[in-house]
Amino acid sequence: MQRTNIGIRLLLALREESNVKLFFGHKLVHCDLNAKTATIESTRCQRPHIGSRLEGIQGTTATNTYLGDSAELKTITFDFIIGADGAHSRLRQHMMRQSNMDYQQEYVDALWCDFFMPPTSDGPYKLDPTFLHVWPNKDCMFIALPDAEGSSRGGMVAPRAQFRRLEQHPEELETFFSHQYPGVVPNLMSAEAAKEQFLHREHLSLVSIKCGRFGYGDSCVLLGDLSHTMVPFYGMGLNTGLEDVRIFFEEFIDPAQCRAPPTTFCPTGVTQAYTDYRLPDVQAMTDIAAEHFNELKNGVPPKTEIPRKFVESKLQKYVPALDYKPFYSRIVFGHERFSVAKRKERIQKTVFNFLCSGLCLFGLLVTVSGRWGEAGWV
Repeated sequence: MQRTNIGIRLLLALREESNVKLFFGHKLVHCDLNAKTATIESTRCQRPHIGSRLEGIQGTTATNTYLGDSAELKTITFDFIIGADGAHSRLRQHMMRQSNMDYQQEYVDALWCDFFMPPTSDGPYKLDPTFLHVWPNKDCMFIALPDAEGSSRGGMVAPRAQFRRLEQHPEELETFFSHQYPGVVPNLMSAEAAKEQFLHREHLSLVSIKCGRFGYGDSCVLLGDLSHTMVPFYGMGLNTGLEDVRIFFEEFIDPAQCRAPPTTFCPTGVTQAYTDYRLPDVQAMTDIAAEHFNELKNGVPPKTEIPRKFVESKLQKYVPALDYKPFYSRIVFGHERFSVAKRKERIQKTVFNFLCSGLCLFGLLVTVSGRWGEAGWV
């Protein structure tokens, strides 16, 4: 399911809450985290925003939704602010100005373009819906993943220079797909559809972002992409952001509020405790996504990877008490901390390589001993 559709469903659910007000067409201009004041600018967006898409959906006409009309500045006070405004966050910028916050961003020399591949005329799914489909080709790559509606979503990755050339010469797109991603055109989508989508969809930069802290006293917390942006090749960006929300509230806010006065939303020390706990995990996930990008580009894993993953999957199925699982299963299908999963993966690799080396050495000794016996040396 697309991020946008998930966002719309969450917003529709929020509109049913009597203590929630939704404001669209408003942006943060300034935020003083010490005084707990924020200056908001209300302005009509030049392009449709997600708020406009809510109008008319399922016949909803909630009274708790407000759209920006004309340019207007308003300063408000707040008890606590939760930043969830994405990779190019304004709140994070203001927090960096007011605190000693380490920040790191790294761009990949490549761009991403989304593609939509409709279902077949006689039924859903042109691709097996149980797999992630990848066309690796060194610096270029195409990824396709069937979604819940029976269609498939794809992503084309190529160097910036290649994108710029195709933008200037779109007539070369069909040939490019034929050489780089054979079978995508025309089997999954027509050449005309590929060209139309390439020219009209946004070409996105791929960036990894790491932050050194996720909160400022009892004033704010950063959740989601603004605190840990990762390249999309492990499919865990949104999941990690949702996990941020669960962990922050279930493991830090809820227990702290039980001990604090009723009027206190975020007691002192909670955001720092959350940072200490969550920071190694989200930075590990950011690194995992970047490493997986390189693995996908190369296409061919090391010779030991396939038998190792086979052994791990069998042990997971038949001897679950060993807690010996494939790395992907640990990351995607559970709530295990990413830093712990990464450490266990290193241990499993070491154990497997040690056992393989031991078996090879044992086989060599048996072979040599047998030849010595045949030669009469034993």
